[in-house]
Amino acid sequence: MGKKFTIRNSLLTDIFANSRPFSIYNVFIISFTCLFIQTLGKEYVTTRRVTFGLDIIRTGFVHFDKAIFVWLSGFGSACASFFFFKLWSNLREFVKETAPILDWFGLTCLAVYYFYTFKLLTDAIYYFNFNMPCTLFVTFEQVRFLMKVHAFVRTKTSEGPFGLSFSKYLYFLFAPTLIYRDAYPRTKTINWKFVIQCLLECIAGFFTVTFCAINCLPSSERWAQKYTVSEILFEIEVGMIFTVAGVIATSFLILHSVQNLFAEILQFGDRLFYFDWWNEYTLHGWLVKWNMIVQDWLYYYVYRDFKEHICDDGFLAKLTVFLVSFGVHEWITYCCVGGFLPFMFFVFMAVVFPLSFYEFPKIMFFKILFRCFGILLVSVGIVFYTLEWYACSQSPLTDPTLLDLVVPRFITCDCVLKW
Repeated sequence: MGKKFTIRNSLLTDIFANSRPFSIYNVFIISFTCLFIQTLGKEYVTTRRVTFGLDIIRTGFVHFDKAIFVWLSGFGSACASFFFFKLWSNLREFVKETAPILDWFGLTCLAVYYFYTFKLLTDAIYYFNFNMPCTLFVTFEQVRFLMKVHAFVRTKTSEGPFGLSFSKYLYFLFAPTLIYRDAYPRTKTINWKFVIQCLLECIAGFFTVTFCAINCLPSSERWAQKYTVSEILFEIEVGMIFTVAGVIATSFLILHSVQNLFAEILQFGDRLFYFDWWNEYTLHGWLVKWNMIVQDWLYYYVYRDFKEHICDDGFLAKLTVFLVSFGVHEWITYCCVGGFLPFMFFVFMAVVFPLSFYEFPKIMFFKILFRCFGILLVSVGIVFYTLEWYACSQSPLTDPTLLDLVVPRFITCDCVLKW
């Protein structure tokens, strides 16, 4: 039995509607306003200019026109996948005696498509010299397209005979779900007031993330002074404050505002994109509830398929899920940073995976400790990846050895640390 879709609101939509009067919603507005004022003050004191964060946005999206071209290429390949799959399904029905050969041929083509999509996109990122915001845009979107293609192919191959409709597939490419269905529960009308509200939330959330980046990223003058180990520890400690704001703003922006915006425009009924992850005591529960869109895809197309078709072992299936997730996250950070930093591997395989089997006692102390530990890990990651990005951009390796690829560049170069 697959995922059941039904018409329902996002959790925060119902919470905001039932709070007095929008008391929780006002907390977000007040927090954004305070961060806005604090950022403007910092800009004026340090540079004697007030840019409202537009300078860092302009710098980050300097090649956005080329990023749109890359996005259109990925979208075109996702659309072409439909017609190649339709050709394969028609051939399979026409020549049934060679169906096993066609199955292996189709599986090989799909694997080649996945591989070269990652490779060509990586080449395009370095060819166009994308900054981090453009890189995040094209990598996240391409991963989304690949997950959509896989969900479509996996679902239709298991249904057969194949009733294929490009209009349904095109709707699925933009619908806020990664689980393919020929039809979804739809709302009767579009609430344009809600669309405008979500759009304003997207703008506010985008600027909030930008303000957090301004407060976290070192200035050019600070880079010139280099860092001691104690100063890096201090940056991690200070960064925890903006990490909390950044994580909440990013979650609200991507998992609530953006998804509800597309859901309302497309009249997509099922909007339970996340659950109450802030109330979770276990890491496993937090991982499932924080991003239910991706977790549904990982469960149905990785975990369950592994158990049903490869090995009926829950531990190995869960390990496979973590390896797939780690691989994609590591590829994205590699494209953004410009070098390989094994911090993500350490977090996923040495911390997150073992702790996902452990259930903390349901008392407030462990609940707070669990969240503080997670915030600390994210803050450490942000600082380390920032240092690695600067080291790779200022002192790139020309002929790296295996040791150079494993050891972080900011440790071996002479432009970041002072011992």
